[in-house]
Amino acid sequence: MQLNDLLADPELGLVLLNGAEEMARPVRGVYITDLLDPRRYLHGGELVLSGLMWRNEPADSEAFVAALVDAGVAGLAAGTARLGHAPPDLVEACRRHGLPAFEVPLTVSFNTLADRIQRRSAPRRELVSAVAGGADLDQVLRMAADELGTDCWVLSAAGWIVGGTADLPEETRCAALREFATGRLPRTVRPGDAHVLWPVESGIEPPAAGWFVLARGDVADWDEEKEAIATDLSTVVALLRARVDEARRIAGRSVEAALRRLLDGTSTQAEVAARLETAGLPTDEPLRAVALSVGDPAESTTLLREIAAATGMASVTAPLGDGATALFVDDEAHLAELDALLRRIAAETEPGLGRRRLAVGVSDVSPATALRGALEEAGYARRLAQQRRGRAEVVAAAELASHEVLLASAPDELRRSYRQRLLADLIAYDSAHNSDLVRTLRTFLDCSGSWSRCAKRLHVHVNTLRYRIQRIEEITGRDLADFPSRVDFYLALELDREPAE
Repeated sequence: MQLNDLLADPELGLVLLNGAEEMARPVRGVYITDLLDPRRYLHGGELVLSGLMWRNEPADSEAFVAALVDAGVAGLAAGTARLGHAPPDLVEACRRHGLPAFEVPLTVSFNTLADRIQRRSAPRRELVSAVAGGADLDQVLRMAADELGTDCWVLSAAGWIVGGTADLPEETRCAALREFATGRLPRTVRPGDAHVLWPVESGIEPPAAGWFVLARGDVADWDEEKEAIATDLSTVVALLRARVDEARRIAGRSVEAALRRLLDGTSTQAEVAARLETAGLPTDEPLRAVALSVGDPAESTTLLREIAAATGMASVTAPLGDGATALFVDDEAHLAELDALLRRIAAETEPGLGRRRLAVGVSDVSPATALRGALEEAGYARRLAQQRRGRAEVVAAAELASHEVLLASAPDELRRSYRQRLLADLIAYDSAHNSDLVRTLRTFLDCSGSWSRCAKRLHVHVNTLRYRIQRIEEITGRDLADFPSRVDFYLALELDREPAE
């Protein structure tokens, strides 16, 4: 198949933007992407379909087109749903680099265009056609397994098996998750039998919420035919993922506004219950609220949806505040296990977080009539998780019965001010005199004011310790024999443990 075959197809209605003299180029496949630099997923000869989600400024067009040309693609088909038309800077970049480019009208979906290319360039493979005809993931995986001659699966980086043609050994699943987190795909993993990890490029962020294909075999032994089948499978899985995400967004939108109004007092429990029923969650069963943050509300929502799916419980997720919130409905026994389940999932998700930190708060089991309290409880628990030092922390409501919840619920500015007032002079003194008074104070309080235990832990004489404590009292103007002063310093030192922002 050549580019001019597509341009001449009246049903597609493609508009030529650049490269009239290059229309004889052969098209060896199709690839859908919204990454700014998709080179690692391209093999050359593809027609790249893009909705231009990567474009935030004109300079992005130069970077995107340069990456495509470097990968040796046949051409670019630009969607118009986001921007209304192909921007002039994109057309100019294609002209400078000699990349043939089309504009795809709104009336033509990428599914239709991909299907047309697949049927013309590779009629033996019908994966894209099957998806366009309504096939689900299990049907697609069976078709791909027949063509590959081996079992295959789709996994989520959050740990759950999205679909597969056979049981997947736990050892293989865990090894595949670890390898996926490296970001270098395709590659072979060998927990026992060799398995190929193949990327599903969908522009999902964070990577911990991504999907990937797993198939038995060694990528070093695959010929061009098997690589082409895996690429086709990757494309259709990305399309199916887009369908799943859209359904999730629709369900989330039906409750997001109601939850916001419930928290600000402008909505009733009955109104929220009606929205939950619309989203498919029964309101006559107990629930637990989960609040999650990875720093960005959109990424938090995407990741929480994947984590919720990994639990296997009925749930609905929506962005809320500076993170995301999910409501889980199940019987009380299963809900009681939710925090432990989330800790396991968070541990498996952690390698895919990159530099992000995951904080999750889980409410107690509550009736739907106590939803507002559950939401607030989950929010406080998440704040407490954010104060801890791990990269993936899950805090349940049962842990809120401590001083930590008071610290977590205080505004950031107040916490910084409190810590500054109590410790600033000591920190400055240590810096100026190369002393260790802050550590001495922390150890003294950790030892509950025991002179002998503290001196032993610090490897100093008791008289040396008494001198240091006296110096701390002189600098701060506080009496450490006074219990309230000890409490004040203890809380300030707990705040001093907070991870740097």
